[in-house]
Amino acid sequence: MKPQERNIILIGMPGVGKTTVGRLVSELSGREFYDSDAVLEAETGKTCAEFIISRGGEEFRREERAVLRRLMSRRGVVIACGGGVPVYNEDLLRKNSVVVYLCRPLEEIAKGLDASSRPLSGNLDDLKALFAKRGDIYSRCADFTVTSDTANEAAKSVVDGVKKYMKAKILVINGPNLNMLGIREPGVYGSESYEDLCDYIRQAADERGITAEFIQSNHEGELIDVIQSSLGEFDGIVINPGAYTHYSYAVYDALKAVTAVPAVEVHISDIASRENWRQISVTASACVVQITGRGFQGYVDAIDLLLERLA
Repeated sequence: MKPQERNIILIGMPGVGKTTVGRLVSELSGREFYDSDAVLEAETGKTCAEFIISRGGEEFRREERAVLRRLMSRRGVVIACGGGVPVYNEDLLRKNSVVVYLCRPLEEIAKGLDASSRPLSGNLDDLKALFAKRGDIYSRCADFTVTSDTANEAAKSVVDGVKKYMKAKILVINGPNLNMLGIREPGVYGSESYEDLCDYIRQAADERGITAEFIQSNHEGELIDVIQSSLGEFDGIVINPGAYTHYSYAVYDALKAVTAVPAVEVHISDIASRENWRQISVTASACVVQITGRGFQGYVDAIDLLLERLA
């Protein structure tokens, strides 16, 4: 997925101004705008307060989640979420999105509240009680927080902040024994360490204006979990599966399950010239291409190939 296709999600306390700021962000960025509460109300024919009173909070949260799922299936839009959305839908918010927490003093929020339309946050005391439950969740869900005084300032801060998170994000995965670089068979893998490898890739990523994140594990299940969780979080994967290259159909299946996140398989040595069993890769066919024998540079070549696909 191209970085610009990520959605911008606005979260925060009821009455903080997510709808107003969202519309301004839409104008500044040229993206479509959706208010999850407004969509729910249009579809059900009831205000959120009426829905909660007539059908209960549990049914409201189910309907809210269904609306959010539909909105999140879009790409490159701005979505203002109801105040309770992060509490019940953190898993959805993390997919294909940059999440922005709008934060203002509760006393300021309370001045503009209409108590009749907000059964859970109709006054300052209610807001304080609600914030005690939700504040930490908002912070945890958000990629960054905006605390500007006016809606115009907040919208500009959102747009400026999102630019940082719209950079391509590449996940670099290294499998078993790659943490032993520099010690393990230096005649084959070189004398530089795993930390040296990460620094080499990080410098290349900085030069290209992208973000690279790293994971190394000696455990197959952990690698599978990481690959699965990359969906909606990363734009591409560079993977050196280590010995799992040659027999892990589980890693192969995981890569095939997230084909929306293209992967490039990399090997520091030229596996085609090594032992017969090393020449076999069961994971390569789940990747865009396999790069071997290029040392650390192979990882950078893989990143460049992925960036070409994202352009």
